[in-house]
Amino acid sequence: MDWTQLAELRPWTPLFQYPPGGDANDRIVVTRNDYECFDPDAPLNRTCVDFGLRYIVADARRSPLSSDPAFSNMARDVHVFPSDFFTFLQRGDVCSKLNADGDKARRAYARVERLTRGVDVFAKKFLLVPVYVEQHWSLAIICHPGELAKRALARRRRTIRRAVADLVDAGITEAAQLAEPHVVDPRTGLTESDSDSEEEDKARSCVIHMDSNRQHNAKKIEKWLRCFLEMEWRKRHADEPPFTCQERVPAGGPPGPPADLLLAMPRVPQQEESCDSGLCTLRYAQEFLARAICGGAKLVVNGWDVSPGEVCFRDHDLEDWFTGRDIAEMRLDFRGLVRDLKREEEIRCFRARCRICLIGQRDSGSVLSRLPTEILRKLVPYFALE
Repeated sequence: MDWTQLAELRPWTPLFQYPPGGDANDRIVVTRNDYECFDPDAPLNRTCVDFGLRYIVADARRSPLSSDPAFSNMARDVHVFPSDFFTFLQRGDVCSKLNADGDKARRAYARVERLTRGVDVFAKKFLLVPVYVEQHWSLAIICHPGELAKRALARRRRTIRRAVADLVDAGITEAAQLAEPHVVDPRTGLTESDSDSEEEDKARSCVIHMDSNRQHNAKKIEKWLRCFLEMEWRKRHADEPPFTCQERVPAGGPPGPPADLLLAMPRVPQQEESCDSGLCTLRYAQEFLARAICGGAKLVVNGWDVSPGEVCFRDHDLEDWFTGRDIAEMRLDFRGLVRDLKREEEIRCFRARCRICLIGQRDSGSVLSRLPTEILRKLVPYFALE
């Protein structure tokens, strides 16, 4: 089927499912209407953004990360949240403090809990979160979420040990039994107290927010994602202590310790057309995954270490990542990709039809052998054959 025949289909006609052969509940159904979203001057809908991000992450053969030994398995290291994740998370947001122990946070987590079922987000290196608010797209990338829990729990244990030491110094010797035992890291052989001095050398969790029109509130997005990670840990690691992240020091306030989850708002290429925010979001993910290097615990993007102790990475200039012409070419590339995947779907259906016809014609003991060929062909959609 060429593109002229594709245009004659009804808007809701399914073209293909992505990924093919995967879990039925995890597939994305791309229709002809979604295909038209890649036309010039057309905004991307949720299906297009979900499909684009999933394809960019899953296409390890074309990604430069395929040559990085640290990213030998993209499915293991990167997770893409669906486009309605953040919409459900911050639905009904009111101007009140967000606390992981409050009813507001529990209601928010209940709305998105099913979206992370079967996925250990703390075992990933990167979490890609598309944000769609007020008909505009942006991208939030959570880096090293597992280090966030380690850092917060380590600070909690240090606080307990200091409090116990003060009680022991005051003459209450029974307080020594309240101290938590030192944890030995099986990878390094060091106790937690030995590794505390090296904390600055470890990876730092951060949220990198990229907005093609500077329209979304990055601090609000970081607040909701931080609350989600706290609630997710409590749900998935119920046998371990909960943690609460150290928040940022308010601007103009007294100096304090840096936040556990740092917020990065680098300068990124801005959209030239009002309908390009969705494509810019896809391009941000593609460029980031192509340029990010995880050497050990460090995260380096464009040669810069994005795990220092600053509060905000405003000095990171990524504006030369791509141009408006690259976005226009990306539209054409995705249009061609949709047509290619549609053609692959037709080939799979054709092979399944041939297989069913051969079974019906050659296997005299099969029930299919009693049916005419024309009926066999009509039954093809009901057979789950690769």
